Amino acid sequence: WLIDMTDDVDLQDSLKFLREREIIHSLRFREAVEILKDDRGQKKVF
Repeated sequence: WLIDMTDDVDLQDSLKFLREREIIHSLRFREAVEILKDDRGQKKVF
């Protein structure tokens, strides 16, 4: 809703970029959690 509150194009672009970055971070975190869930049952030796 912050994007809708301003008419400054530069500020809108910055807010849109931050929103998109947050979405990508959320997706990557979910992918990492799924990988960990898949590997949870396997015994790993290093």
